[in-house]
Parts: sequence; C-alpha cells; structure tokens
Amino acid sequence: MTAHAPELKKLLTAASHFTPEGAFIAGGALTSVFTGQAINDVDLYFKTREAFIEAVRAAYDDGLWCVAATDRAITFTRGNDVVQLMHFDFFESAEAVFDAFDFTVCMAAYDIDTEAFAFHPEFFKHASQRHLSFHSGTRYPFGSLLRTIKYRERGYKFGKGDLLRIALCCHQVPLESWDDLAAAIGGQYGERVALDTDQPFSIAAAIDLLVNTEVTVPTAPEEMPGSADELLVKVGVLPGNALAA
Repeated sequence: MTAHAPELKKLLTAASHFTPEGAFIAGGALTSVFTGQAINDVDLYFKTREAFIEAVRAAYDDGLWCVAATDRAITFTRGNDVVQLMHFDFFESAEAVFDAFDFTVCMAAYDIDTEAFAFHPEFFKHASQRHLSFHSGTRYPFGSLLRTIKYRERGYKFGKGDLLRIALCCHQVPLESWDDLAAAIGGQYGERVALDTDQPFSIAAAIDLLVNTEVTVPTAPEEMPGSADELLVKVGVLPGNALAA
C-alpha cells in the first residue's frame, strides 16, 4: 500500500483528481491534510514551463473552469474544488519548491510523476506543534508577514526572531512605485490590492495611505479567455503571436 494512502486520497479528491504530468502538489493543502484540517485549495508547482502549458490545456480539456489569472498563478474550479496552477517559476525538485516557501509547516509535496511524498525535516514537528519557522528564501516576504495573521488565528505561534527576520526580508524588497507596493502586499497568488491615490509614491506616502486603508484584494470577477492558449497569452507564458500560429 502507498505510504500515507488516506492522506493522498483526500489530497487528490480536493484536487478534483486533476494530476497533470511534470507537477508537484505542494504547500498548504498538504499541511491541512496531515493536520486533519479542511483543504481550501490545492496548489500545483511545475517542473518545466512546457509542463505548465500542457497542464493549462489539459484543465480546459477536462472541463475545469478558469476563474482567475495573474502573473503568479491561474485558478481553476470544478464544483467546490479549487486548483491553483503556479507559474511564477518552475522547479526541478520538491526541495526547490520548498526553497521558495516561507514557513516549514508548508514544506510538503507530492510528486505526481513518481507518486511519492517529500517533506522538509521539520515539517511534521512544526505542524504538530503549530509552530511557524520562517524561511528567509521566500519570494514574497510581505505576503508572509500578512499570513502570520491567518496562522495566529489558527493557533500557530512564532517567535520574535522569526517576526524580525520577516521584517528584514521585507526591507530587501525594492519599492519604487505604487505598482511595486500593490504587487508586494497583494494576495498569495499574485492578486494586486487596490491602492486608490493620486499622490506621488514614497514610503512616507504609502505609510499614510495604509493608516486609513484596509489591505484587501479586489474580488470583482474578471472574464477569463475561452481557450487555454488565449489564457496563456494573457498571463505572458505564450507570446501574443502564438494564437496566429
């Protein structure tokens, strides 16, 4: 019998049994399934750009419904199942995926090709302790800072050192425009917050704006393309002239 067979069954069910080649299921869905929590969505990370392209095409062919797309991820649904196809980068191994994550409690993956799980050495320990240990290699530290609120509400604890390290990583993110700020503090999957201002950008102006502004991601639905290749052009994975080929 496959190791962790019950957890795998729950994971694949939540993924609407969408298992494209060349991909890992990784992150929060595995944290949820191994800690007995409900799975909100399933994230897929791809080994190559080509595997991602084929997965998007397969999602359309399999009848999944595209509901959102950003420069980081494409979101598909089928019924209550939510599947996110990540494309901000591509990863040869589960360990490479973990290097892009922010907390060890998310560092678990299932390799669809080899049908094997991979775990960070501290994954089970920290997940069972509900302890947040920050990984400074994360791509989006502002998102990590905001995610600590979610984790705290779920009973996770973290130390002052981890909080300070998140702050120092945020300090390394270049912020030179309102677009930079919107991208930095946007949603986990690349959704940008709405920053309504006509003031010239500066850190001081940003601080003043955020004093009276709730950081929220716009939820108004956007019409998605009717074909996979149109969607791939929209998110910049395929060139615009690909549709004429």
